[in-house]
Amino acid sequence: MEKFVKNMHSRVLPDCFDLEKATFHFDNRNEFLAVTDDTDSFSGFVHREWGYRCEDCYSDVFKSGFLGSYAFALWFMEFDEDNWFSFDAVQKETKKYLNSYSSVSDRKELRIIKGSFPPMKLDLPVVVDYENLSVTVWTGNLNN
Repeated sequence: MEKFVKNMHSRVLPDCFDLEKATFHFDNRNEFLAVTDDTDSFSGFVHREWGYRCEDCYSDVFKSGFLGSYAFALWFMEFDEDNWFSFDAVQKETKKYLNSYSSVSDRKELRIIKGSFPPMKLDLPVVVDYENLSVTVWTGNLNN
């Protein structure tokens, strides 16, 4: 994950783009699965941990890192839809990040919670990392 952030800042994003992440690590697989395998539990967890109200929202879930890389890249493009960075450059990095696992049971699953979340009033990308038993919320801000 740190490599993804570093690559995005050094290879893709302009200096005026703030990319932030917040990660929660679970102590054991049972606790992790109890939260991530149930839609209501997952929504409640995201609200309790980070304050994002998403109980009435739906999510697009990408269990495939390949498909998720396109959805995550599209989220980046929604910031300004101009030439700050290219879709292909973003998708190249999101693909490396989301496809860095050895088996499906250790996948990084992208969930795009549909809504209008701060700071940019966009959907909320969340990565559920089955290998590291963690959930990461991603936010960004384009400072013109």
